[in-house]
Amino acid sequence: MSSGDDFSQQPTSLLSGVEDDRSDDTPRQGGLGFGLLILRLALGVTMGAHGLQHLFGLFGGPGIGGFARVLETFGYHKQTTLLSWITGITEVGGGVLVIVGLFTPLAAAGLLGVAANAVYAKFHGGFFEGSGQGFEFELLLGAVALSLLFTGAGTVSLERNTPWRKRPLPLGLVSLLLAAAATVVVIVLTR
Repeated sequence: MSSGDDFSQQPTSLLSGVEDDRSDDTPRQGGLGFGLLILRLALGVTMGAHGLQHLFGLFGGPGIGGFARVLETFGYHKQTTLLSWITGITEVGGGVLVIVGLFTPLAAAGLLGVAANAVYAKFHGGFFEGSGQGFEFELLLGAVALSLLFTGAGTVSLERNTPWRKRPLPLGLVSLLLAAAATVVVIVLTR
């Protein structure tokens, strides 16, 4: 080794240097990627399981026909079978994409749209979840999805080298607009 070798730029562990897009004067946030993974897993598993309940009746769920009847009790009266399919597919597909960290802003936008519709439908029942009428749970799921719109999946994901991971705000804003538009369209066309 020559005396001119600079070892201060070398990673100190296997996980060091994961956030390569930072400048040397910004603090390293080693737990950020792991924290986002935990949020993604919680949201993806929860929404995916709900989707499997709605689509196939798994985990004691109602299946498509039963979910269409549930939607009717929440004020959705038009195209409830189609809405059941769209909701279930969005929950399962969005859940899987959020879990693996692929197209996270768009997947989170779909999950946000589902959660926003659930909050809208349950709003009259009060905030707390008592007897299935409150919207606190759906609000929390929506908040997690909204957060992932703007943070992206983090470093522990399949989209590690995508342009939107390095600059998540533009796609996050577009995804938020898509979620809002989808929510309004569903409410207008099916209620």
